[in-house]
Amino acid sequence: MEKEAKDVFFVEISQSAEIKKDILEILKDIVMDLQRFEKFRETRKDKIEHIAKLGKVMKELNKLLPALKNALPEAKIKLLKIKKPENLPEKKKAAKVEVKTKKKKHKKEPKKEKAKPVSELERLQSELSEIENKLKGLR
Repeated sequence: MEKEAKDVFFVEISQSAEIKKDILEILKDIVMDLQRFEKFRETRKDKIEHIAKLGKVMKELNKLLPALKNALPEAKIKLLKIKKPENLPEKKKAAKVEVKTKKKKHKKEPKKEKAKPVSELERLQSELSEIENKLKGLR
């Protein structure tokens, strides 16, 4: 034990407030990066779910398509090729049309949330707020 106590020594750090401030700012950046990564993971998860859902819809459409073809009457369709007049310019600007729609106000039903543990994103947000509070105290 005495040998361990003899080996301990201390180093003085000049401008410790500046170093603390720099470390807290770096921690803040890290937490913000982790938050962005969590949002990315959630977006990627949503994308995968949407792709799976689209696949199911496409399978269902492929099953229903033959029935639709059988239900429609037979018709001979002739494909016409329309030639572009030579006197028209290459790029023609389309006129802008404003369409006014009334937005319906829907009452959103409160979603039933399961009692789940704090997500990684929420934990990171709380850490970020703590770091920002410490930074404000140092300034």
